[in-house]
Formats: sequence, structure tokens, C-alpha cells
Amino acid sequence: MLKRLLLLATPFLVAACVTDRQAIALSDSATEGRAFAQENCASCHALDDGVSPHPDAPSLRRAAHRLPDWAVEASFERGVQVGHTMEMPVFVFEENDIANLLAYLEALRELD
Repeated sequence: MLKRLLLLATPFLVAACVTDRQAIALSDSATEGRAFAQENCASCHALDDGVSPHPDAPSLRRAAHRLPDWAVEASFERGVQVGHTMEMPVFVFEENDIANLLAYLEALRELD
């Protein structure tokens, strides 16, 4: 009986262990930051890692390692396009967008 129960439960146990590691690692703020990046950045940058749609745009995971948070935050607040050419669109950040985006970039750094 125990053997049969174990055989029936095995697929469920395996499914429970196979999860999206990004989904587990993201706080609410980082999840919001990822949603912002999906809406505003994904047309040029790969969100996590991989090949970006724009050949000159690094993945956000790679970009997360280039500058410290304080430099990125200050640049976003001033509207400066850090490390970008004039192709980079200008964003209008709403309340918490910068903090959420920084939380997402931090989560990406923590994956490495």
C-alpha cells in the first residue's frame, strides 16, 4: 500500500520541485519591476539573460552588474540615459517604478 501511494505521489513531488526559480526569488517589488521592464524595456533588452532583441542592448541581467544601484537610481531620477545611445526612449516613471525596477535588477544580481 505504501509503495503504491509513493508511486502515485512521485509525479506530484517532482512537479513541486520543478519550479521557475525566478518566480521564487522575486519579491513583490521585484515582480513589479519585472512587469515594468517587460512593458518598457523588453523590446530591446532580454529581461533575464540571453539574446536581446536589439543587437547592442545587453540583457538586463548583464546590465544589472554594470553600475551600482545608487548610480542607476540617480540617473533614472534625473532622466539620464546611463550607458545608452540616443535610441533609448525617455521614460516617465510613476511612483515606485524606480524602486521596483531596482529591486528587479538586484534580484537578477542575486541569481549569479
